[in-house]
Amino acid sequence: MKKLLTAVLALTLCAGLASCGTKTENAGSGEVTLAAKTSTMSAELTEKYAEQYGFKVTYYEDSPAMYQAVINGTNSACFEDRSVIGWAIKEEGLQLKTVGDIENPAFYGFAVKKDQNAELITMFNAGLANIQASGEYDEILKKYGYGEKTYKDDSAERVESGITPKKKYIIYSDNAFAPFEFLDTATNEYVGIDMDILAAVAKDQGFEYEIKNEGFDASMGAVQSGQADAMIAGMTITEERKQTFDFSEGYFEDGQIMVVPADSTIASIEDLVK
Repeated sequence: MKKLLTAVLALTLCAGLASCGTKTENAGSGEVTLAAKTSTMSAELTEKYAEQYGFKVTYYEDSPAMYQAVINGTNSACFEDRSVIGWAIKEEGLQLKTVGDIENPAFYGFAVKKDQNAELITMFNAGLANIQASGEYDEILKKYGYGEKTYKDDSAERVESGITPKKKYIIYSDNAFAPFEFLDTATNEYVGIDMDILAAVAKDQGFEYEIKNEGFDASMGAVQSGQADAMIAGMTITEERKQTFDFSEGYFEDGQIMVVPADSTIASIEDLVK
């Protein structure tokens, strides 16, 4: 997996930066601009702090472009899901570090349009329970360097959904959110925790699907418009999103954390106003 995110960074940097604002002044010496990935929980947290402290926000379509903007000083800091930025720093050696505490801990969920494709949610929940009990879920997390908690349960009975799939489902996902979904440049295929969980659940439940890795915003839009049957993209389950989407049981818990350049003296969001 090493070097994969570096390749994505190279591919997305120019496009990501071309759509952004001007270079940010250093903290304490002028206007502070934070980086945010559009439509994410991290962006909501960023916007909250920007409003509180009078910062500006520059938006990016994917995480690699956001990271690069912080590394090169275009933006002072960003917020990102802990597991995602942790993977990027460890596996790719990005010159970034995390500071402060985890905020907004919550679960990721598989999502469909509200009141649509209920059978997919039922099958996903049943399949998730089965791969967790069998130990396959643990192996998936271990493959990507996670899995502090063990889900395997030899005493658990198999969960049956009672559904016979009648079509191939179109499922959208992100295109650069390692380790959950990212392009393996050696095979030109998307891999990651979400990809492996979806494959295992589909096999367990006997349904076929076509995956489209089009980005987080595009995935939400595709589900809402009916272009996609569902999405799996490290999507945090929130009460607000439940107004638009129906979610599966949570399959991975995470939270946001502040990210700054590796050599930065910034230790908290408050430091940016000094």
